[in-house]
Amino acid sequence: MNAARTTCRDVTRHLCGNLDERINSPACRRLKKHLEQCPNCAAFLDSLKKTVRLYREYPSPRLPAGRRKMLMAVLRLH
Repeated sequence: MNAARTTCRDVTRHLCGNLDERINSPACRRLKKHLEQCPNCAAFLDSLKKTVRLYREYPSPRLPAGRRKMLMAVLRLH
């Protein structure tokens, strides 16, 4: 990530790829600064947090094996 200018694309890539990174790392400090100034990225982070919370709170739906295989193929997680 470019230290001089953090872009929205940088935020998206970093949040999705490094959710477990140390909170006080230089990259995280740059992200926090960007998030304070960018309502779009702040909304994206809020949505991501809500999605994770919902994923943890609700049980996984039971899918028939054939449907699960189709879903994984669409998501490219096969």
